[in-house]
Amino acid sequence: MFLPIMRGTLNLTDVRDPEVLERLDQTALYRLCVSYQGYLNFNANLVSEEQNIIAQKMREVDSETSRLVAVSTERQKAYSKYADKLNKVHEITHQLNKCHLALNQTLDLIEKLNNSLPVDDRLEPFVWTTG
Repeated sequence: MFLPIMRGTLNLTDVRDPEVLERLDQTALYRLCVSYQGYLNFNANLVSEEQNIIAQKMREVDSETSRLVAVSTERQKAYSKYADKLNKVHEITHQLNKCHLALNQTLDLIEKLNNSLPVDDRLEPFVWTTG
């Protein structure tokens, strides 16, 4: 059975050994505690430095992310303007196609009308050239 050095920490009904307390060197225990405190302090400083480095890098990443969002927003606005212009070009092309169709229909009707006139009143055939 294993028993600690200071049996008084157990709830034993055995005879307490007062000599054990006298044999313990308190300066060694104090040095052990001071050494442990120094160890904890050293590691706490390391952790603190690493946390500061991580916090700084997080701020850098946040600022870079904000910059990228701003650049992306500006590009999106520019591309939106280009998309609007392309949409207008598409609308104009559609309107031109409608005008061309209407012109062709008008020319067909003019030709039919011209052919329905007496030969003496007819006009020369209309030739539409593009290009």
